[in-house]
Amino acid sequence: MLILLSLTRFPHAAPFILSDRKDFPKSRLSHLYFTTDDEPARLCLVRNNPHEWFATIKLRDFLDVGGQWLYKAATGQLNEDGGEFDPTRLEGNIFSTHIYRYDLINEVVFNDQRFVPELPMALFAGAQILKTGKNASYQTNVHIPFIAFDTVRDAIAKLLQGDTEDQSANPVFTFVFWDSDGATEGLYLTSRPKNYGQLKLFFSLRGISLHQALLKLEELGAIYRRGLSLIFAIKRPRRVIGYNGNYEFINFLILLPAEGVAGLTDNEEVMLQGHIEPFSKATARYLSAKSQMPATLYIGAGSLGSKLILHDARSGNIELGICDNDNMLPHNLARHELTADQLGQNKAEALVTVIKKFYSADNSNKIVAIESDAIYLDREFQEYQCIIDTTASVQVMNFLISKQLPTNTRYYKAEIADAGALGLLYAEGYNRNPRMDDLVNLACFNATKNEQLRIWRINDVHREVTTLNVGLGCSSTTSVMADDTLGFHASVFSRMLAKATTQESHSISGLLAISSLDESKGFPSISTEYIDVQAFDVLNCKAGSGWEVRLMGGINELLLANGNRQAPKETGGVLIGIANYKTKTIHVFDLITEPQGSHGTYCEFVRGANGLPDEIDEIKRKTGEVIGYIGEWHTHPMNLKGLSIQDEKTIAELRVLNRTVPIPTCALIVTPDELLAYVYE
Repeated sequence: MLILLSLTRFPHAAPFILSDRKDFPKSRLSHLYFTTDDEPARLCLVRNNPHEWFATIKLRDFLDVGGQWLYKAATGQLNEDGGEFDPTRLEGNIFSTHIYRYDLINEVVFNDQRFVPELPMALFAGAQILKTGKNASYQTNVHIPFIAFDTVRDAIAKLLQGDTEDQSANPVFTFVFWDSDGATEGLYLTSRPKNYGQLKLFFSLRGISLHQALLKLEELGAIYRRGLSLIFAIKRPRRVIGYNGNYEFINFLILLPAEGVAGLTDNEEVMLQGHIEPFSKATARYLSAKSQMPATLYIGAGSLGSKLILHDARSGNIELGICDNDNMLPHNLARHELTADQLGQNKAEALVTVIKKFYSADNSNKIVAIESDAIYLDREFQEYQCIIDTTASVQVMNFLISKQLPTNTRYYKAEIADAGALGLLYAEGYNRNPRMDDLVNLACFNATKNEQLRIWRINDVHREVTTLNVGLGCSSTTSVMADDTLGFHASVFSRMLAKATTQESHSISGLLAISSLDESKGFPSISTEYIDVQAFDVLNCKAGSGWEVRLMGGINELLLANGNRQAPKETGGVLIGIANYKTKTIHVFDLITEPQGSHGTYCEFVRGANGLPDEIDEIKRKTGEVIGYIGEWHTHPMNLKGLSIQDEKTIAELRVLNRTVPIPTCALIVTPDELLAYVYE
């Protein structure tokens, strides 16, 4: 045996072990590289990259493995591959790659689906990835039967008359041949054809006159490029390792002379192409090891949206809707997943184009762009089980709150807060309760008990908004934030969404998830927190104003318990929350019971105010002036199901005061078994 070392690359490149015998039984031994007749047999010692393997071992270990190879070959143990056939080792001889699905070609060959009856060959269409030269790579996508050939050929001819800069405008045909007798070959391939004469011999030994076949194909108009891609399918006695079939495919590439097939000489060089499976939905799901999200509509394809969309797409989700009406502008390059090649294009359309190129081997018809404002969406909601809003738009949130969504659709919202220090992800609960506005306002209220949220809300009040002018006009600004900061939160959101979307719909509660990136002490510190949010109790206004009052889980029970505990005397206090005039909703998150100075009797309750303004101001301070006083509550222990005369008088006085704020006037009546809401503007 010979040991071949590179004088310039050793020890970084692995040596090779070669045979010095011309009669070395190559065809009967697996784990050999595919060499020409004038090259010595070369042993394959490891399935993976030999140079990486050699970087971890000593030369003595390398020689030991070579000795084990020879021992196994001599004792008949080398070919034991679990009942499967070991494919030909092409490493070191590959000039370029050929991308196709093994199953696509295997099915056609297995079923003997010939292009023309007299030739054991099939025609496939694809694209040449690189335009010229020996390193041109190909991608084969679809089988073309003879009945469809004229249509495809004419379409290609028309395409080639236009702009051919785009890869999709660089089509090619691939020709797949097989043994006409269906013979099985059990011997390993040992002699690599290095020129056209040897390739013709390779084919003729398997019953095919290659030159005559190529002349026939050229006459039909199937050969129109100098680069000629040929695949030969060899039927093996067992399933080929790593694939679901018994056929092994060897990929050849010939560069035709200007005269075409007739000008081919026996000395024309023949190159090998390595086979690579295309990126597919199945491959993406396997490689990402991530829970598969259902059909998803993304509203907003900006910096955050684009990252979430591509995380989802790269994990194998090809049922995607992307809604955005904005175009890609130069300043977007700082954080957007699109590149300068897409400047001026609609963001949704450009992302769809990029993702569809990922999945050339799959049906990508359900990856669609919606180039409109979200508030015009309607029937589109019927197609999706997830809606993910990354717009940070109150208008969009209000629209989605008011929209009747399918019962199996869940609404999520993601946003970055506190100049990138916080990421907030919200997920509605079952039957849209808690609703998105419940969750968004709850995040503000929780600043009263969560330090990270409190810092955000306080900072929000005092922060000078840092923006960068990107053009003339009052709206031509963009926020200042590093791409990696945005990317951190987007990655966390993506993992959260993958988990949240796999929950059983009938049992899900709402979710408020917080990702934190704290850089106040030097190196960044990261953390996440998840808050389970139970359904809100919803009360419709008894006065007919159209308002509704939404009580955070537990408030209803607390009010009833307070009333029953103080009965038969009346008790009461104030409601803490926020009102939204657009949606005519009051959200209640807390109570203050019997402020100092309050007193109740069997027939009335007088609410005190000692210390109350300071207590309310502290809540407002902690929540960034968002959450505060929002109404009154008191009990009717005698079970009066409505407003008393005194209640109506008090409400009239409050309406005058509240209009100066302005907030609606809300009065909550607590009976022994029921809550009654009265709201007036």
